[in-house]
Amino acid sequence: MPNDSEMMTMVAQDRDLTPPAMDYGVMDIVAKQNDPMLLEQARKEYPILKDLDIGYKYSPGAGKGFLEYYPPDEVGSPEYPRPKDLPMGKPGIEIFDPKTRPIDVLGDIASHYMIYNDPKMIDYYQQFGKSLSPEQQEFMQNKYLFEKEQYGENRPYEQWYETSGLPGYFRAYPFQQWSPEDIQRSYSPEQIELLNMVKQYLGVK
Repeated sequence: MPNDSEMMTMVAQDRDLTPPAMDYGVMDIVAKQNDPMLLEQARKEYPILKDLDIGYKYSPGAGKGFLEYYPPDEVGSPEYPRPKDLPMGKPGIEIFDPKTRPIDVLGDIASHYMIYNDPKMIDYYQQFGKSLSPEQQEFMQNKYLFEKEQYGENRPYEQWYETSGLPGYFRAYPFQQWSPEDIQRSYSPEQIELLNMVKQYLGVK
């Protein structure tokens, strides 16, 4: 398992922290003129997304990280409320960083929506959750404590684990979100085999 220094790098990669831009009026204009339609790109690259009704908003610089996923019933936080462009009742994706890739879009939808709504993904995700060793569970607890200390995480561990921790762990290898070195020391061969099945099912090369 990674040490503290390596964990800092992994957490930063997982959270994808990018400072927000200062002039949101200008960024709104840029967004309208240069919207990459990443959701449509992701649907073309990964046909498994084609029939999913997902809301989409492009807001470069308006938040931290690459993107934010909103569950159908999620109103957002006081700091980052759910955009009016993403109607309640269906999942939504908001893009913050123009460097966001189609595979990042797929990764968020797969790890936050499909693991609860796609029978195959439900099975893969449950298998992965049950496969974590005591050492990996300890790694998750240390990751949670690190995020509390460094980034102000204030949710109870169980809530963090369910909504952020385990989905992030599940997502990191299939969607290229950690370095090869971190991947090698963070997953068992059996977990890599399982996650390769996830990649194959989703069309990730």
